[in-house]
Amino acid sequence: MLRSMFGGVAAATILFFALGLSEATAQQITRAPATTPVARAPNGPVIVANTIDLHPIPSRIEHGVVSVRNIGTAASLPSIVTVNCHVPGQEGGCVDVPERLLAGYTNPAYPNRLVVQAPAIQPGHVYNHTLSFWDNIAWPAGAYQFDFVVDAGAANNESNEANNTGSHVWNAP
Repeated sequence: MLRSMFGGVAAATILFFALGLSEATAQQITRAPATTPVARAPNGPVIVANTIDLHPIPSRIEHGVVSVRNIGTAASLPSIVTVNCHVPGQEGGCVDVPERLLAGYTNPAYPNRLVVQAPAIQPGHVYNHTLSFWDNIAWPAGAYQFDFVVDAGAANNESNEANNTGSHVWNAP
C-alpha cells in the first residue's frame, strides 16, 4: 500500500510540474513582444523608428512621367505632387496645355501647377504616374524647367522635409 501511495504522489508531482512547465512556456510565447529590436545596446534594446521620406525623381518628366520614391521605413499616406513648368530663369513660358487635356490635373489650392494624386507608397517603392496628355503636346524646341514638390499638402510627417523638392531642365528636341 505504501508503494502505491508513493507511486500516486510521484505521478501527481510529475503531472503538476509538467503542466506548470507547459503553462509557463505558453505564457512566455504569448507574452513575447510583437517585434524584436534591430540591435542591442549594452543597457537594453535600441528603438528604431519607422519613418516616411518621400522625394521626387525629376528626370522622368522627359518621358511624361511624374515619379515619387519613398526612401523611408514606413508606408506613406496618399499625397499630392505638384509640377511647375517654366522657361529656366523666367516665370511661365511653358507650353499651354488645352483645358480638356488637363482634366484631373488641376486643384484650386495649387494654382498654375500640374497636380498629381499619389497613393500610399510602401517603403523602398516608387510611384510612377504617366501624364495622359504628354504625347498630345507639341513641344517647341527649347529648354523647359520642371519644379516638383512631393507631399505638397503636408499629409505625411516625414523624417526629412528638406528633400521634397526637385527640379529638372529638359531640352525639347
